[in-house]
Amino acid sequence: MANGDKWTAVGPAQVGFETQTGTFTTGARISGRETGLVAACEQSGSGVVGTGRGEARPGVLGSSTSNNGVGVKGEALTGPTAFGVWGVSNNGLAGFFEGDVRVTGDFEVEGNKSLALRMDDGTRRLLYAVEAPESWFEDLGFGELVDGHARVTLDPEFVAVTEDAPYHVFLTEYGAPSGLYVTDRTTAGFTVRSTAGSDTRGEFGYRVAALRRGPRPERFAVRPARSKPGSGD
Repeated sequence: MANGDKWTAVGPAQVGFETQTGTFTTGARISGRETGLVAACEQSGSGVVGTGRGEARPGVLGSSTSNNGVGVKGEALTGPTAFGVWGVSNNGLAGFFEGDVRVTGDFEVEGNKSLALRMDDGTRRLLYAVEAPESWFEDLGFGELVDGHARVTLDPEFVAVTEDAPYHVFLTEYGAPSGLYVTDRTTAGFTVRSTAGSDTRGEFGYRVAALRRGPRPERFAVRPARSKPGSGD
């Protein structure tokens, strides 16, 4: 029935509004200048329940035809264990993205982080990330000994994103062993020297590991296990 500027379904009833699936192609089409549909559950329940039937048919489909629009946005702004978006799948994938993904915030995984690399034979093989209890950045390169020493200059962009603190340098000799070692470590670079004499020449590789610049995360930080929404744990 009409009530002022709104239509209100007066109960009591199990369903406030219902259409027959065999009668309409689209059960309801609702438009508004600000919001097309506002749905709320006054008690414990869901604001919107959508059910899709058929392979790859979504229960809820959100799309935006506007420039820089957003298809679906989930918000949960209250409580330390709130979930903006909750995806569940017992057999398939809880989430699937076609396109780039950006995360502004911490990213935690209770499982393996892997790259699915496509091989020449068409198979996809998993490569796993190296893990560490602290946040490290690494850079690799080659150098050449001349007269028994070489000065290696660190990439300025690598320096800009790492801590102004001692860093690790790992050396690999390519050719006859000449007893390489590192001296004069500075924020700009380091020197590689040989114990075999001042006339030593040869190629070497290096790997530099430095702590990421910024707030240093706690080493082996403890994270409480998060229960699924509504579990009460």
